[in-house]
Amino acid sequence: MFHFGRPTLPRYRLIGRRLSWVLIGLLLGGCAKTLKVVHGGPALPGEEVEVAKIDPGKYGGTFVLVSPTEPKTFNPNVPNDVSSNLAQLYILDSIVRYSPMTSDVTPGLAKSWEMGADKKTYTFHLRHGLRWSDGEPFSADDVIFTMDCIFAEVTDPKTGEKKLKYPNRGADDFTFGGKRMTYRKIDDDTVELYTPEVFSTFLVNLNEILVLPKHKLQKSFDDGTFLKMWSSQTAIDHPEEIVGMGPYVILKYQPGERIIYGPNPYFWRVDPKGQRLPYIDYLVDQFVATPDSALLAFATAQADYTSLIPPTDVPWVTKNAKLYDYTVYNCGVDPGSRFFWFNLKPGANKEGKSYVEPYKLAWFTNKLFRQAVMYGFDRIGVAKGIYFGRAEPEESIINQGNPLWYNPDVHHYPYDPAKARELLTQAGFHWDASGQLNDSANHPVEFELSSISGQAVDTTTIFKKNMQDLGITVRINPLDFGAVLKKVDSTFDYEMCMIGWASPSGAVDPSGNKALFMSDSEDHLFNPSEDKPATDWEKRVDDLITLQEQSFDPVVRKNAFNEIQSIYSEQLPMLYLVTPYVFQGLQNKWRNVKVPPTGYFNWNMEEYWLAQTPADRQPPENVSGVKTEQ
Repeated sequence: MFHFGRPTLPRYRLIGRRLSWVLIGLLLGGCAKTLKVVHGGPALPGEEVEVAKIDPGKYGGTFVLVSPTEPKTFNPNVPNDVSSNLAQLYILDSIVRYSPMTSDVTPGLAKSWEMGADKKTYTFHLRHGLRWSDGEPFSADDVIFTMDCIFAEVTDPKTGEKKLKYPNRGADDFTFGGKRMTYRKIDDDTVELYTPEVFSTFLVNLNEILVLPKHKLQKSFDDGTFLKMWSSQTAIDHPEEIVGMGPYVILKYQPGERIIYGPNPYFWRVDPKGQRLPYIDYLVDQFVATPDSALLAFATAQADYTSLIPPTDVPWVTKNAKLYDYTVYNCGVDPGSRFFWFNLKPGANKEGKSYVEPYKLAWFTNKLFRQAVMYGFDRIGVAKGIYFGRAEPEESIINQGNPLWYNPDVHHYPYDPAKARELLTQAGFHWDASGQLNDSANHPVEFELSSISGQAVDTTTIFKKNMQDLGITVRINPLDFGAVLKKVDSTFDYEMCMIGWASPSGAVDPSGNKALFMSDSEDHLFNPSEDKPATDWEKRVDDLITLQEQSFDPVVRKNAFNEIQSIYSEQLPMLYLVTPYVFQGLQNKWRNVKVPPTGYFNWNMEEYWLAQTPADRQPPENVSGVKTEQ
């Protein structure tokens, strides 16, 4: 059970800046801790804040989240997991934002921008007079410093080649024809970004670059320790060192227990009454041992929101809704993708060992073999048996959760063991007397599936049984997240892997998943960082990505992604699983809740305020197609 104290002491307003100071006793870990909260007042003279188009709210309240994993880093340039990324989004912000309600890019730290006649030059006008959460001025120097952290290069003393000073995944997203985006400062409030090629979704992608404070991180950038900065240990020992332009600051990090965030008193958004957002006093992210524990905490009113209720748990969670005064929302198909893939990387490591045994690589690179495996996998059985019908088989690299871009005419793979056997025979495989599948050289067909421990265990079990029915032996190798990433990103010592793929911009526009598609990308999972496309179809995908990037015509872009989806469904470098419906839950006491057509509706949590009386209560702003489970 989880117990959190609520604000009980009065707020005191200070004349002048009108800062709201709140002292609260939170019963944390059995002992009283006093934490100070500062709500910023109206805009200072010359401070170009944004006035949110919302119903004005009231300060106060504690919003509790429950997570089964803790953030590992608060540095967005360090490879991180979902928990780390979410924590960074509470603290940091970007020069543009994306609204899931309108599907438009909206102003962020930049109040406006223009695109040049060449459609490659973008001039951003930053909001004047903003401050970091520690009170230091924000300016164009911070934006330029952020770009340096992503794109700065050094010369390798051994090879003479230039390489990124601080390797990161973000650089690939802004590389065009081998040339990276360039940038320059025009004045303290203006920056210019230039893409070597026309990049039609530049603004959508740009919202994922979180701006960093030069005054806090420049020294580490210079001395080579940048990627060690803002670790979880920093948050534990010196949370005040992690400063941002986002709505929250870290007040306290208790490892293994919780992170407590408070409002950023200098946040750049206010409500129509001039009250600086966010309204809540405390955002508490409580850590628990398992996803089941996190769900139980929400279903017993000890957490205010859950972003993912497993479809299998919807019935019992819904039964508690009236008792604990929350609502469960069916938000449709998850736009993220889930898939298996075979390791198609040729060659060997530094020790001369092949990444994949050559005879197995011959199987994996055979399209007929991959198609046979797909036909032999009972995904309808997974959707019905594991998710009780609250899921659908994925049929494309862009799934049904993104209806604007999904191509329903791709090749589908219904469960058909007979078709699978036909394709295996056509590909030169045969069965021995015991039913074991063998290749033409009589190697038994067997491989290892690496997966993240505790995730999709039932799915991998069904897959293993389905493959056994085809005479294929599959060994499941559960690993922790870091070990899986190491295999996928660096050692390449695996045969098959399973993972989920999602990005905020990619869920909106598939160009946001450029790194997944491009053959020279580190995230081209099945064969990363190719010197040149290994196959004709990969070359065609590269060309189509470039084509759609350089066009602002929605028909041209849609046709390009339709063809990409057709290619992927034919070649099957990824073997798609099922995509569950997204079920989210929220306590009914929160106001200014906006449920978007797709995705997660805590996107505007900085605008939430606590309805403390029945008169304050109001249902969320809903959209067609979003259903409640009550």
